[in-house]
Amino acid sequence: MASIHDILRPITLTKVISRVAATTDTLLMWMGMQTGGRNEVSMGHGREGSYNVYNHVRKIASGRGPGTAAGRRSRNAIGRVPFVYPRMHDSVGLLAEELHNFSKIDDPRTRDEAGTTYVRMQTKSLAQAGGNWRTAMVVGMLRDSLYIVPDGDTWYPSYTDPGGAIRVNFQMPAGNKTQLNMLAAGNIIDASWLTASTNIPLHLAKIQAATAQLNGGMITDIIVSSIVWSYIIQNDYIQGYAGTSNSPFTTWAREVGQGPDGSPLTEQVGTIVAAPGVTFHITDSGLEVGAPGSEAFSKHVPDTAAVFMCSPRNPDLYSMYLGSEPISERDGGPKNVKTGFAAWSNESANPTVTNVFVLDNAIPVNHIPNSIAYGTVVF
Repeated sequence: MASIHDILRPITLTKVISRVAATTDTLLMWMGMQTGGRNEVSMGHGREGSYNVYNHVRKIASGRGPGTAAGRRSRNAIGRVPFVYPRMHDSVGLLAEELHNFSKIDDPRTRDEAGTTYVRMQTKSLAQAGGNWRTAMVVGMLRDSLYIVPDGDTWYPSYTDPGGAIRVNFQMPAGNKTQLNMLAAGNIIDASWLTASTNIPLHLAKIQAATAQLNGGMITDIIVSSIVWSYIIQNDYIQGYAGTSNSPFTTWAREVGQGPDGSPLTEQVGTIVAAPGVTFHITDSGLEVGAPGSEAFSKHVPDTAAVFMCSPRNPDLYSMYLGSEPISERDGGPKNVKTGFAAWSNESANPTVTNVFVLDNAIPVNHIPNSIAYGTVVF
């Protein structure tokens, strides 16, 4: 059996905490923005950074008459978006007095399971909280509604501005929000999906066409709650596409796997006949968000909304940028630059405590802001 000293060794600690933080939420893993995820990008930034917004060209090259010089066009504009990395830095103290009552600290050979289990539980909870920080930022990016709220030295994320908050602006166009007036030609979602007679397939087709016109891409994934999914599969038009004697969906299954606590994943995926090539991600997962001590559960996608997006597997679209900062892991120790997510522990006196720390400097980036639409579908 591993001893407490073994569990808290720097290499083991970092590996365990990083692994748990990476698997905190299915949405985070699906986006490839977890610790070690495929869409993590280190640009060598410290506290501040920037990224470029470069739109696809929709115009046609110049035709020229025989024997004439080549035409000359202006360079395609590049937008630069500066930002400051949000910072998560948290810790938990493992009191020597408590550990002493679980096992004999001065004799590693006699450590019992209670002590090691206690340490694992506390470090796992800290790792989960660290992963939840990233998940909250990804949800904020999908909604284009993320605020960092200062509360003394504590800063917490929020999806709404309680006043005095710092907005993280992901540059999503106004037309890609609420009822999706994406082409400035009227709301695409012009009737509630709660009503069975609403032409949902027409809405989906218009959103698909608007996305193609805006950025040349296509909507491949839609994220909804189980409530909105129930409205979709009961819709008259959705059922009509499949035929009244057939199922309105072609696939509908639960995601296979386990969360960091060992419980089965609650997310489902589905496809419908009326929207070929589009995968619906059905989730009621969420986080407790808000001021410390007054947090309230908030679903990633409310029962009134849907996220329409291009594929997160396209590395040119979505990234998790990693910032960095110098950290001394103990008083008087050497400074090391920590990039992205990091974890470590140290010992302190009066009272005697083993402190476990997590740190994250990271921000999700949508390089083509109109590749996501956050629509209000129930009203």
